[in-house]
This record gives sequence, C-alpha cells and structure tokens, in this order.
Amino acid sequence: MNRVTLVTSEPIRPRMGGIGVRYLEMARHLAEGGRREVQLIAPSRPEEAADLLPPGLRFREFSLASLRDDLTGSAAIVAQGQLANDVLLARPAAPVAIDLYDTFLIEHLHYLESLGLDPYRNDHATWVLQLSRGDFFLCSSEEQRLYYLGFLTALGRVNPERAAADVELRGLIDVVPFGLPAELPARRRLLPEAGAGVRRLLFGALYDWYDPETLLDALELLEGFDWRLLIVRHPNPASTPQRRFAEVESRCRASGWWESRVEVLDWVPAERRFDLLAEVDLLVAPHRPTLETTLSLRTRFIEALAAGCAVITTEGGALGRLLRERSAGWVVPAADSRALTAALGEALAGGAAVEERRRRGRLLAEEFRAARALSALVKFVDRPRRDETREQFAFRPDILAPRDSLLFRLRRKLNRLRRGSA
Repeated sequence: MNRVTLVTSEPIRPRMGGIGVRYLEMARHLAEGGRREVQLIAPSRPEEAADLLPPGLRFREFSLASLRDDLTGSAAIVAQGQLANDVLLARPAAPVAIDLYDTFLIEHLHYLESLGLDPYRNDHATWVLQLSRGDFFLCSSEEQRLYYLGFLTALGRVNPERAAADVELRGLIDVVPFGLPAELPARRRLLPEAGAGVRRLLFGALYDWYDPETLLDALELLEGFDWRLLIVRHPNPASTPQRRFAEVESRCRASGWWESRVEVLDWVPAERRFDLLAEVDLLVAPHRPTLETTLSLRTRFIEALAAGCAVITTEGGALGRLLRERSAGWVVPAADSRALTAALGEALAGGAAVEERRRRGRLLAEEFRAARALSALVKFVDRPRRDETREQFAFRPDILAPRDSLLFRLRRKLNRLRRGSA
C-alpha cells in the first residue's frame, strides 16, 4: 500500500485556521476505505490532533531533526507553506506536490506598515524555491492557476519539452480547491438564542484586506431590521497584525455599537464551524479590490453555502464570479455602501427569492465536496510523477529588496522592547 505524506505549516488542533481544516479534510478523504496509508505532519502535538483524526491515520509532530526519516517510505508527498521549504531541502526520494492554495506572499503585502520588508523577502524566496523545485502544484481556482503559470514560466518550469508532453499543463499545476466533507456534522446549538426579531450577520475574522468600513456605512443606512454583527477574534494576534480589528473597535465604540450591535466571538473550533454558519442569517464580508481579492477563493463562503447560509460579497475573484454566474448570493461593487445596503435589505427580508438563492448556493457547494474538489490531488498521489524537465530548465534568481528605513527599524525595536516588558 502506497504511503502518502501531507505536510502543513498550520497546526492541527480543535481551534485551527482554514489551511489546517484543508489538510485535515485532505487526510480524511485520502484515508477513506483504507486504500492508502496516510501520514499527516504538522507543527502541533499529537494529543492536540488525536480526537480529530480518523482511525489508521498516522500523525507526526513536525521536527526538522526527524523530517528526513518521516518522509522515507512515502510514495508521494504534498507540502504547504514555509515547512514545504524544509521538505524540498530534505531531498526526499518521492515526488513532491506543492500546495499554493494560500497566497501568503500577496496577503503579507498588506502588512508592510506593521512588519516591514522582511515578510516579502522571506515569502518571495520561499516561492522561488518551491516553484522551481516542486514536481506538481495545487491551486484554488482558474484565476490562481493563471497567476502561478506566469510565475512558473519565469522560473523555466513552462518550457518547450514540458508543453509538448502536456499541452494544457494540467500535469504541472491543477485546481484543487477547498474540499468539503461528504456529509456535514450533525447540528448542535452553539450560540445563545437570538432575541425576537434579531437578525445575525456574520463577518468572521478581520484581515487587513477586508473592508468592514463599507459594511458599517451600509448598516448605518439600513432601516427596518434589528441586527447584530458578529466578528471573530483571531487566535494569534501576535503573529497576525490586527490593525483592521482595532479600527473597527474604535469606530464602533465611538458610535455605541461595540458589544451591543457589534459582538466579538472567540475563534470557533473547526468541528463547530458549520453550527455557527447555520445559526446566523447572513454571511457578509466585503473586501477591497486588490490582487489578494482576485486570487483568493474565500473558504468561509464555500462553507456558508454548504450550510445553507445566505451570502453577500464584493465583486472580483473566483468566489464573486461563481456567485454571480449561479445567482447563488449577492455580489456588490467594491466600496459601494448603498449597493450593499440594498443587498442587505433583500437578503434579510427573506421570502421565496432568498430561499432560491440559498438553494442555488447549496448546489454550488456540492461542486466542492472532497470527492470532486480533490480529484486532481488523488490522481497525483495514486500515480506520483516527477517533472523530468525541471533539471534542464528551472533556475532560481536572486531575491532583491531594499532595507527597511532607519526610522522603521527603530520603531520596530521599540515595539519589541515594549512587548518584552509587558
């Protein structure tokens, strides 16, 4: 029986982020029916993951010292994030698929003001290493695929021999979106009962590329509904800048909405995420028109559709395209508070038209069930292959970036000193 090893940079534990959930669902799907021996490696303790894993799935806490041994015996390896660098540098015998679902380089561009240029240097070097050395690549959408094909072309991975043997280049990079479980968990009550007539709107976690300001502007214009907006507190504020969260808190405190009309929830355990989506009336998380917007699939929306939750998003990217094509939700122009107010009014009014959008949303979500969404991954792990053209054509250019300014470096040092004395 072939062993498949999955390596994720996200911890596998009850309260985990979207990439952790992605790898847990991948592992579960690949292990179904005992057809494959599956090993999952992540930077978390085995006891944290124990209750989440299906029987027979082998879990290892990531350790650089034991990584080479942990990879030995694998027929195929799938790796993601910064730890994929360590996998490639270990030079395993098995072909390696690099998962590019998370466009972290693009996300981290938004943190220049708070983190400086170090993330860019690290992320760019990471992508150059991974895209020059991987055998196969996973991405979330056709939009992402075209973007990464450009990067692969610049590194010599799209070359005459590769294209002659694989005209569409699906054997080099293919779409493997977020895979939903075959069946959603049985419903359990998560939130306290809402008051009579109260409509709950879920935003979720706030990242710097989202646009909560336009939503707050729209809610100021919304009439006829008693609403509560739910924001989820990020579990790792020290490593993920929370500038947008702080701005929303400041504005809502000034207006008297904080902890009255705008409520903050702790990060929900992954196994309860569908309970949260089923207990709100609407998921609404507008974003700004950026490259991140174009490339992101918006995992939270896919899960909301599966849970039967109505959704509103900003136009742009794969998710906006799919919702508009299928009439499965509301898609509004960026930064247009009046258009968003109108969409909120329609979605919260209910009725046959809203139910039809929910129905279409559930149908769209069916396309993201693991059996379909992960088909290109399954094809790779069952017939792993090396890219024989890589050694002839691939190269790794130097990474160039200026130093951060002296003022920024002094400010960063003062902030670290303050945190150390807190």
